[in-house]
Amino acid sequence: MFVFVYGTLKKDFPNSHCLAGAKYVGEAQTVDKYPLIVASRFNIPYLLGVKNLGNHVSGEVYDVTDPQLQVLDSLEGYPDFYNRIELPVSINSQVISCYTYVLDRFKDSLLQCDMLKVYSNDESSKYVRPCDRPDKSTSHRDDVMDYSK
Repeated sequence: MFVFVYGTLKKDFPNSHCLAGAKYVGEAQTVDKYPLIVASRFNIPYLLGVKNLGNHVSGEVYDVTDPQLQVLDSLEGYPDFYNRIELPVSINSQVISCYTYVLDRFKDSLLQCDMLKVYSNDESSKYVRPCDRPDKSTSHRDDVMDYSK
């Protein structure tokens, strides 16, 4: 099964080790526009679950096994934090369906953040990895989530 990654899971980014053993398929772009932002006290990239707003987001596609998908689910806090959806991406002049992770229950104020086309090394340099957070904090969830949604 294919997974589209747009942030810290990309090759040579901080969480790329979570895709160790997965087959790299190539660079891709979302067919539909989505808001890709960086937010929270840990500078985390979020793909907000709002179709047709923002940009066609660039990322990478991997072919993963069920156990590899479970590793990604755990990292992304699915289903309690992120939602895993299927979306079409354009890769090598064709469109394929991939899983990706989006934040659906977000604070409306996040729509005021800069919306990126690509998550770059510059943004990544400010990211705080889970193992470097105080007490493996999940406080970033309170920074971005609207629990009433």
